[in-house]
Order: sequence, then structure tokens, then C-alpha cells
Amino acid sequence: MLFTSDSHWLHPLFELHDFLQKEQLPAGALFLHDKIAGKAAACMIAYLGIKKCHIELMSRRAVPVFENAGIEYSYDNMVEQIDCRTEYLIGDDMSAGDVWLFLRKRAGRVEGLPVKMEDVTAAVESRIVLNGLNLTLSAGEQMVIHGANGAGKTTLLKCMLGLVTPVSGVIRIGDFRVGTKDWERNRVYTAYVHQENIKNTFPISAGEVVSIGLAGSKIPASEVEYHVEIAMRRTGCFNLLKRSYHSLSGGEKQRVSLARCLCQHAKVLLFDEPTSFLDMEGKDDLQVLLQELCYNEAPTILMVSHDMAWVERLAWNRKELKGGRLC
Repeated sequence: MLFTSDSHWLHPLFELHDFLQKEQLPAGALFLHDKIAGKAAACMIAYLGIKKCHIELMSRRAVPVFENAGIEYSYDNMVEQIDCRTEYLIGDDMSAGDVWLFLRKRAGRVEGLPVKMEDVTAAVESRIVLNGLNLTLSAGEQMVIHGANGAGKTTLLKCMLGLVTPVSGVIRIGDFRVGTKDWERNRVYTAYVHQENIKNTFPISAGEVVSIGLAGSKIPASEVEYHVEIAMRRTGCFNLLKRSYHSLSGGEKQRVSLARCLCQHAKVLLFDEPTSFLDMEGKDDLQVLLQELCYNEAPTILMVSHDMAWVERLAWNRKELKGGRLC
């Protein structure tokens, strides 16, 4: 016996995920025994990578999930459907990854913080670009904001970062109002990934860029290298550790920037036109990285982008910034 849990609902499968990650165990080599499995549990089992399982009470809705994922299964009793509200919320068009993220949010197992902007008005060079704007993001939610050039998308992000002070209105990230002393002490939880078009050739390695995420932290200097390595491995860029940051491709820089955010333990990520300088391969890589980040960490993410073809692939909630407001 490697792992056991008596928690209720679907929490044992979340706990198993944490255990597998911590112990670095291959899920496909394990045998899972579970008391009850409907479609929701079946999707989670498939997402975990389990290949063999026995279920005491199984619903017929779990069968196609197991079969499509190539999972060998057995059971003691079969019913048409598990009597649980969650079962009715799982759509037939949802992938195992979509179900995993949906259930993570439902279980409150997210890293993200809620974000709220109330009646925010902001100006750039005396021109009003945000006019009574309202925006609410729940913890762990992902959203894309699109709009014409000059609509104020970047200004919106800068207001959240405290780089632009609104003329009026309130911005809260978690329990903290942006601009207050409490927010200053906790601003590390908000990270910014800018457009990768910087031409500066200042000599700095990719690893040093990632370590910037630890600036101001209380982590001992002797442990910085370890945290940088973990973050870069998680975003698949550890091989770039010693490379000059300015010699990297757009896609490689995005991986390094995400590693910096992970090193920073950011709970709210702000992306400013992340695909502007990426080729198709780089866009594909970024999409995979963002999906993995959502499934594994579930931070709150706000992205501004004009690349609607790529945004459609993310399938996130979308709003248009027009006339200084979101619609």
C-alpha cells in the first residue's frame, strides 16, 4: 500500500495527485481501488494517468471515459448514474483536463487570488482610457481581454500592478487594496509577463532572470539555485539555465518568464500580448504551458491580446475593452 485516504467527495483523488507529484511516482504503474466512481471521478483518474483500477460502485457514465483513456477496470456493482450534483455539471464535450480544472475550482484547491476592479477610471497623458471600468475574477479564474490598439488594455494591467494610479475607483487583489501598505507587502503575489520585444543586450543569463522572482524573499541564498532549477524544470527550460537571456527565441523567453513567476510564487499572473513575437511553434508551446499551469497550480490569470485566432484555442472567458469599459 503506497497511498490511502478516507476523505469525502473527490478529495482523495486530489490528495493522490499531490502524493504522486511529491514522490515522483509513475501513475501508470499503480493500481487504484476506489469505493465510488462516476464520470467526474473517471475523468480525474484518466487525468492522473492511472491505467488499472477497481471500483466498488461505478456508474455507466464512467465506462466510456475509462475505455477512451485505455484504462483497464473492474467493478462490484454498476448503476446508471451516481446521485451527486457534480455528475450533472460534467459536460460530454469536456476533456479530462477540463474536468480536472473545473473540479479543482469547485473544491477550492486553487493557488489564485480573487481580483476586483470597481468603477476604475484612469488617464494617460490627460486622456481618459478607462472610464468607470468594473471587473471581477474569482480565485483561479482565467480571462482574456481584447480590444483595438489604444483601447487601454495595457493601462488596465498597469493599474493592477500599481504602475498607473487611477483617477478614481478601487482595485483589490485578494484581501488587499492596490496602493496600500498591506498591498505593498504582498505585491509579490502579482506577476507580470510583458511583450518580449526588449532589445537590451545587458549580460544576464536565463537562470538569473528566473532568480529575480526571489528578489526580496526570505529564502536563504544557499537555496536560490534549488528553487530556480525546480521552476525552470517545471516550464521545460532548465537547459537554458546558462544561456544569455537575450539570445533566446520568443518562445524560450516566455518559458523563462513563466519560470520567474513560479519562482515568485505568484498567485495572479498578468500577460500583455504574450504571442506578439512568437511563431506558430512558440504559440503552440505557450498554449501547452498555460494549460499545464492551470491544471497544476490554478492561478488567477488575466491576459490582454489581439490574437483572437490563438485566444479561441484557449477557450477562456473573454471580454472586450471598448470605450473605457468591458463588454
